[in-house]
Amino acid sequence: MTPRRLIITGGSSGIGEAVAYDMARDGSWMFLTGRSEEKLSKVSFEVERRGGKAFYSASDVGCEATVERMFDDAIRQLGWVDVVFLNAGVGYFGNLESLYVEQYDEQFNTNVRGVFLWLRKVLPLMRSRNMGQIIVTSSNLGLETSPRAGVYSATKHAVQAMTWCVRDELGGTNVKASTINPGSVATPWYKGRNMDFSNMLSAEDVARTVRHIVEQSETSNIDHILLKPGHS
Repeated sequence: MTPRRLIITGGSSGIGEAVAYDMARDGSWMFLTGRSEEKLSKVSFEVERRGGKAFYSASDVGCEATVERMFDDAIRQLGWVDVVFLNAGVGYFGNLESLYVEQYDEQFNTNVRGVFLWLRKVLPLMRSRNMGQIIVTSSNLGLETSPRAGVYSATKHAVQAMTWCVRDELGGTNVKASTINPGSVATPWYKGRNMDFSNMLSAEDVARTVRHIVEQSETSNIDHILLKPGHS
């Protein structure tokens, strides 16, 4: 099998890190983005130790100029893209009236605008090759709602709708778009919160789901996969 070429946003920890390690065992090449250059460097080192090839850029996925630069860097390093995993995300929780406008802006800027900006760059490339897999990290809260998650859930509903519309636009091509919709995942994303990690999914659970989507047959086109903790 020819090693895949991937772009992974939010690749410095958690789900993105787990996906990078899982794909590294195939000898895949990948371009990782995240906010911490130190963490990206460590993940990239581990990817290469496991048999893959990694490049990275520490930056903000919600900045148009930055995404333009990162995309150009990724194509220069990788040559092409087989899979884009749009995973960068941020969340603030609390009753709606307790949230700050800055928290609203940051969530929509990262969770929605970041996906939009990357899709604008990746879609023409995949269309030109008539092949490729887009995977967006949504959430179970992209399909339902919950108290204290009004803004976060709104961003994930937006991402869900965006991806479904892209699926419609890709009809008749060999380019596929899917979301993964996990419940709570035991990652550093929950650092500092009083959470019971024993009742959560693992990042590796999600990574196996990403692999399942990537390895689906030509006759399959997965829409979304909802994951819930086994002990919930």
